[in-house]
Amino acid sequence: MPDAALNPAEAAAAAAQLRVNDCIDAGQNFRLEAGAGAGKTYSLVTSLKRLISERGTAYIQKGKKVACITYTQVARDEILKEIDQHPAIAVDTIHAFCWSVMSRFQGQLRALIPQIERNAAKVAEAGGLGNRRVEYSLGFFGIDEDKVTLYHDDVPELMAKLMDFPKFRRQLADAYPVLFIDEYQDTDEHFASAIAKHFLEDGTGPLVGLFGDHWQTIYRDDFGLTAYPNVEGIEKGANFRSVPAVVDVLNRLRPELAQAIKDPHAPGEARAFHTNAYAGERTNDRNSKHDLLPAAARDHLAALRARLEQDGWNFSPDLTKILMLTHNALAEEQGYPTIVEVFRDRKEAFAKKEDKTIEFFADVLEPMCLAYENGRYGEMFRILGRPQQIKSHADKATWQRNMAALKNLRDTGTVGDVLDHLKATRRPALPDPVSRRETELATLVLEDGQEEPSYLRRHRGLRGVPYEEIAKLTKFIEGSTPFATQHSVKGAEFENVLVVLGGGWNHYNWPQMLELMQTGALTDKNRKGFYRARNLFYVGLSRPKKRLAVLLTQKLPGDALSTLDRLFGAHAVHSVTL
Repeated sequence: MPDAALNPAEAAAAAAQLRVNDCIDAGQNFRLEAGAGAGKTYSLVTSLKRLISERGTAYIQKGKKVACITYTQVARDEILKEIDQHPAIAVDTIHAFCWSVMSRFQGQLRALIPQIERNAAKVAEAGGLGNRRVEYSLGFFGIDEDKVTLYHDDVPELMAKLMDFPKFRRQLADAYPVLFIDEYQDTDEHFASAIAKHFLEDGTGPLVGLFGDHWQTIYRDDFGLTAYPNVEGIEKGANFRSVPAVVDVLNRLRPELAQAIKDPHAPGEARAFHTNAYAGERTNDRNSKHDLLPAAARDHLAALRARLEQDGWNFSPDLTKILMLTHNALAEEQGYPTIVEVFRDRKEAFAKKEDKTIEFFADVLEPMCLAYENGRYGEMFRILGRPQQIKSHADKATWQRNMAALKNLRDTGTVGDVLDHLKATRRPALPDPVSRRETELATLVLEDGQEEPSYLRRHRGLRGVPYEEIAKLTKFIEGSTPFATQHSVKGAEFENVLVVLGGGWNHYNWPQMLELMQTGALTDKNRKGFYRARNLFYVGLSRPKKRLAVLLTQKLPGDALSTLDRLFGAHAVHSVTL
């Protein structure tokens, strides 16, 4: 029976946790579906603490551990802190966990690596792998005289291939009798499929617990609730983050997972704004229909901000976040207009770090340089993946010269200048996809009338971009400005949130998404795009604790406006006028 002293959200969470506990006790695989603000990580940590209390000592004595696979290093560190780094629990990212298990199987790895198509040419060029040692550190594929280094994507794919071997599965299950997967919906598809095939379908292997939310799938194209076999579904219908006004919108958007509220009387607001009254020129290109032109978009955003400030909003960065999926309007202010132009036909490539060069700069080079400049050398080497060979004063001096030259190029040079410098110094080495792109561009020979491939055209254009734009884009993506993309704030929360949705994106058609919510006219052609947009819409709307405003800059048809009326209430849907 629910405790009468608990608030509605606590009561819903407690009921879900009891079901999780029952599954663990019975050895039943389970999936905890926890909507935004439900406290998924809290449930995961609570389950880990219970296992530590009841089985921790026995596991340590038998040399076993609970495996907890996370999606990010940040999540890993958060969980480790909560469980005091207990030795009975192995918490790590999927790549680190898989490599810790795989690394002992050197012979099998050498046999499997050539089966990965993207590596086959290099393996053949090297005359096979021989007895080279397989390593994973810097995340790029390469073959040296005495070793093979793996690309990031190779690791979960090889793990899945190894799981085809019964002996490997037995050893894995024996070492890790319980396997928890955080953010299961974004787990590498090869690894997830292998878990389902070998452990879930026949009920053998470790107890598997999946924690996540398929409505927050924004990194993959599989947007449905995966029907994993022999898995008990548990819904956590709680929201500890947002006020009733925001949760009401989420519950109308997603009635099948209604969330109970922590404080039913908490004040707040949720409003939607459109620009249908604007009679000026609008866009009409392939990826942007009926949207405001950049100048008009900036004017409408400024007018809305002024209106919200009059209503009590405080737009200081520590209180309010503007989440954007319309870069053109603000690219100039943010400082990366040339990048927007280079990727004008593939904006997701830089906003979501789908372009491997952008990803390398944002995830490796910029954090590494920041750590170096702040004297955090341990953090710098952690980002690089392994300690570097600094055995003498001369080695240290070379590092300092290389880093000083790199800093100068980041401040004054182009992306091409930085890439050329890194190719020469290998500090850090370019990841394999970027290195291949550089080689393709340098060796490209076009026949008469032949067009340059679009991906090479973009890379050539990127090389000419002032590198300082990369630094500014990285700050934008990582949320160091008042603005951010929804992709960069998944899992985050803010006091107030203004979501700005516009055109110009291949994958997100907001007017169509709202229309389809009203009509339900899904087809094979529009289904994937609808779910992709809906999930990102849900992620954006579920970030605020107190105040939510949504601005749609494209002209909305009647059915789309009806959806806004249904979600927010007609009284909370307004037109922005200049």
